Amino acid sequence: MRSFILAISALVFAQAAVAADTMTNCDRYAAHPEDPDRVGPPVETKDLQFDKAIAACEADLKTDPTNARLHYLLGRLYFYNKQNEKAVQEVRLAADKGYRQAQFVFGAFINNKRPFAPTDICLVEQYWLKSAQAGRQAARISYVRHAVKGKFAGCKVQLSKDQMLAMLDTVAKEAPNYYERLYIEDLTEALQSYKPN
Repeated sequence: MRSFILAISALVFAQAAVAADTMTNCDRYAAHPEDPDRVGPPVETKDLQFDKAIAACEADLKTDPTNARLHYLLGRLYFYNKQNEKAVQEVRLAADKGYRQAQFVFGAFINNKRPFAPTDICLVEQYWLKSAQAGRQAARISYVRHAVKGKFAGCKVQLSKDQMLAMLDTVAKEAPNYYERLYIEDLTEALQSYKPN
């Protein structure tokens, strides 16, 4: 009996994982070009068809309400369609479900003082760290940059200098172009004199 229950549980988990990676109409109409976990073709902001895309995402979420990627995409659409309160809610929901692109974007909402976003800079540190630890390059760089510039002053910065140097080393190995590598070199140099608060 126990082995039967374990087999059923494994099957349900596998089906959920496949469903999370299945391209939906929401993905087709709203996949962000810089989202490393997108499953649809990239759609530039200028090409978003808001009415069609929002309707598709809302319909897909009725079918799969726990899909973090779909919540993020709907948040992206709301944001560019100037529905800021809904955008913040959806992106935060996706971030809290562990979607690394949403964690980065939600931190950016706070950092950039977007309407309806929280104002606590320490939340930026927390969300960007989660995104960085999940492998999001932009979060890794942004996290270190803000720490070095003292923007997380008063927060419990959760990474040591050595951990940030190791993270930048990982970023450098994955950096696709010359200019990114130069920027990472500059950040690494600045980090050498970093003193945590």
